[in-house]
Amino acid sequence: MAGGRWIKYKSTMKNIITIIMIMLLGWGLSAYGQQKEMKMGDTTMPMKMPATKKPLVKNKKATSPDHLNQKKTSPMVIKEGTKQGMPATAASGMSGMKMKGKAVKKMPMKKKGNSAMPGMKMDKGKMQGMDMNGKKDAMPGMKMPDTGTKPMDMQKQGGMKMDMNKEGMMPGMNMSGMAKSGKDTIASTSSTLNDHFIHAGKRVTYNLYITDTVANYTGKPVKAMAINGHIPGPTLTFTEGDTAYIKVHNRMNTETSIHWHGVLVPNQYDGVPYLTTVPILPDSTHLFIIPLRQTGTFWYHSHTELDEQSGLYGSIVINPQIKKNDYPEQVMLFSDWTDYKPKEVQRMLKRGTDWFSIQKGSVLSYGGAISKGYLGDKLKLDWRRMPAMDLADVKYDRFLVNGYTDQQLSKFKPGQTVKLRIINGSSSSYFWLNYAGSQMTVIAADGLEVKPVTVDKILIGTAETYDVLVKIPLKGKYEFRATYQDVSGKVSAWLGSGAEVKAKDIPPVPYYKLTHTFNRMMGQMNMPMNAVPSSKVKNDGLEFSKSTGKMKMDGMDMGGMKMDGKENKPVPDKGDMKMAGMDMKGDSSMKMSGSKSKKMSMKGMNPDMADQQKDMGNMDMGGMGRMNMTDDGRGTKMGPGGSMLLGLGGEGKILTYDMLQANSSTAIEGTHTVRTYHLYLTGSMIRYTWLINNKALSEADKLLIKKGEIVRFVLHNTTMMEHPMHLHGHFFRVLNAKGDSAPLKHTVSIEPMQVKTIEFLADEAHDWFFHCHTLYHMMSGMARVVRYEDAPSNPQVAPYQKNNPLLKDDRQWYTWGMAAFHSQTSVGSVFISNTRYEFNANYRFSYDGRYEIDPRFQRYLDNNQYLAAYVGGNFEQTEKGRLFSRKGDNSAVVGLRYLLPLFVQTDARISSKGQFRLTVSREDIPLSTRLYMGASYNTDNEFQVDTRYILTKYFAVSASYDNQYGFGGGLTIIY
Repeated sequence: MAGGRWIKYKSTMKNIITIIMIMLLGWGLSAYGQQKEMKMGDTTMPMKMPATKKPLVKNKKATSPDHLNQKKTSPMVIKEGTKQGMPATAASGMSGMKMKGKAVKKMPMKKKGNSAMPGMKMDKGKMQGMDMNGKKDAMPGMKMPDTGTKPMDMQKQGGMKMDMNKEGMMPGMNMSGMAKSGKDTIASTSSTLNDHFIHAGKRVTYNLYITDTVANYTGKPVKAMAINGHIPGPTLTFTEGDTAYIKVHNRMNTETSIHWHGVLVPNQYDGVPYLTTVPILPDSTHLFIIPLRQTGTFWYHSHTELDEQSGLYGSIVINPQIKKNDYPEQVMLFSDWTDYKPKEVQRMLKRGTDWFSIQKGSVLSYGGAISKGYLGDKLKLDWRRMPAMDLADVKYDRFLVNGYTDQQLSKFKPGQTVKLRIINGSSSSYFWLNYAGSQMTVIAADGLEVKPVTVDKILIGTAETYDVLVKIPLKGKYEFRATYQDVSGKVSAWLGSGAEVKAKDIPPVPYYKLTHTFNRMMGQMNMPMNAVPSSKVKNDGLEFSKSTGKMKMDGMDMGGMKMDGKENKPVPDKGDMKMAGMDMKGDSSMKMSGSKSKKMSMKGMNPDMADQQKDMGNMDMGGMGRMNMTDDGRGTKMGPGGSMLLGLGGEGKILTYDMLQANSSTAIEGTHTVRTYHLYLTGSMIRYTWLINNKALSEADKLLIKKGEIVRFVLHNTTMMEHPMHLHGHFFRVLNAKGDSAPLKHTVSIEPMQVKTIEFLADEAHDWFFHCHTLYHMMSGMARVVRYEDAPSNPQVAPYQKNNPLLKDDRQWYTWGMAAFHSQTSVGSVFISNTRYEFNANYRFSYDGRYEIDPRFQRYLDNNQYLAAYVGGNFEQTEKGRLFSRKGDNSAVVGLRYLLPLFVQTDARISSKGQFRLTVSREDIPLSTRLYMGASYNTDNEFQVDTRYILTKYFAVSASYDNQYGFGGGLTIIY
């Protein structure tokens, strides 16, 4: 400010300060001094930064666990220096500071000449929270915006009464995170965004050395990757206000990356290679500078292809500057391990082999369906062209907690309450969590505090984190168990000492009953399966509307559909609200009538609700009509909120998102343009392609947004798998039964056939990644780039944008095949496939010189990937004789292939000689867990039947009959 404006400002400030001095007596003097020092009217807020001192270096010798054989291990170096404030190279989040051209938010001012004082809540010309002897407008003309701090308690009698607590603070004031130095100017987050102020901390430096290693969890040495010689990497511990200087040294022969999951970082340090951050090349070092303006439990992992599955991950703990409690703590980082190379896992999933299902005992065979009385449900599932109902893709060899297959934690004292920082750092696993000693009290989700809720079990999705309180038993050693969602494996940590007390088992998955329940749901729902019409997702279902400043659409989370079962109903919360025409009992379960209605009617809503419905842009609820489904005794019991999958957890209170509530309002206030994207999670389980709105990442446009908008993603899961969706660079509201105090998260899980809505204020420019955190789903295409319009990419990654390798991950080619060597003939096939294209060659050779080879190159044309067009050839010799000794009958062909219900494959082709042929076939019919059958017939009057019994991943014994070649048997090689 300058000139007359400065004089006017200075005069006004003197009057304000004089009034405050009269009101607040001695406290006003200190406030006046602070006001003078901070110069609140300036566009920058100068702070005295201590002189830099030589940092103290602490060398921690890294020791490798028994399961790691590390050739060369570099120690982790932690440097803790004196306070240096926020780095000049990154936005610190300090109110009013501008660093290296990067603007940071100024102190809020309602009017020119009036400055807001952080820590006081003043609005509309008066000081809210102060009762001035009943006079409402005691201080006219003074407008101070709400900083989110609780109002001061001013007693009516005898003027102002200030009661000091033990720490010398005034009750009624939100002093959380405020140091006594009086220099708390950085907005930080513990439960809601920027809910308290802190002061600048110290610089904390970590050195992370990424190396190739050998791991042995099963008795078999396997190539892996490690950080500082460990799997997982070290826990990075900070205090909010610190500036993290993390030096990542890549000592491998391949490039890699590190992403700081859930940590709000400057865009250039987000760690997604080629999108936000340059890759960390072999034998190079990358420095990440992260000003920490939040508290909580987070983690880090590689974002390069499948490196995370090989061991590149670790935990992050950010402590508050002022702790609210002094619980002893323990990080529990759960993860999954396979002896297969991660790319081999991806190839097996693409191939569609049942080997993982055979290992887990989850094959849904016709023989099993008949013996258990569920043949009709098996046929219905096949009629819908849905693969067997499964909960997890991969059969893992081990599950780990903090890198161990079993961990003993005897350091805690009997009777103590312990805070467990739980991280699901797996590549593709959901875990059931339960504790033998007591119930668990959830106090934080995805790093942010929530109102405590006590539960017996938690189903934690991939990449989610929860902080829970548990009690150490007075006697004995109690199990804290993480069970793989399909109950095919588990891992335990033991709390206390003495005799072991085990946690209750999660019931085995009744797959045939689950199929029955799924079929019943499909019969009552009008929701697309696996894909949606292109017209429905034109421009990603983009809608625009205006916000009213109050987002109170309680129960819009469609994850809680009302199912009339009595089992596992959560205890109703008093704070739950009711909407006209909806049953909002406790878990926001919705009883919706009218199966043909796709949009919520505004009839019966009060005017405020009607306005809010307009704000939601007439949200299409995905055709999820009447869900009043009773238990017929043949299916699985429904869980809380009408969840099909939570019902598999057995007895006890199970955590749902509707139970999570922030400590104060998370509603986005003010009038904003609302940009809504309807994002359908789609794909083909048959071909293992995972998409959003029918498109893989490489095919999709960016999700464009603008700074200052409210952005809503309405996530419709049309598949049979759960998808944990993660947004980089932001926390979003998960709209649930808690209305304005809906929780903030960075990862949200969407059940099959469910809809969830998330929203956030667009306030962090540049590009950010949004993807399914199931690693193999992300690598198969289920991801998008969220781009701020008119916000250029980071200069460091800009050269890669025209030919971005990240966008091509889902275009990778995978190869598989099969060859049967029977006594009368040899038949086989070879496939080379990616998301849309496939090369396939079938062959048949007899030992009397006859052969047929049919190569073709095809493209899948429809959203469901049932229809494909191809060009190819037909090379055959139908007369007996010496193999290839005579010229055969060769021709070019074009054709169409279409997958009918019951997985019947049709193939219509015409040759260059005008010959037409129609083939009908079905392969891989599961007769039992390991016995499969296939059959085919064509209009040239050729037919064959084959069977095979699976012995191992690569071998099967088999037999076949062909009307041209006869009967025979032998060995089949599967690749």
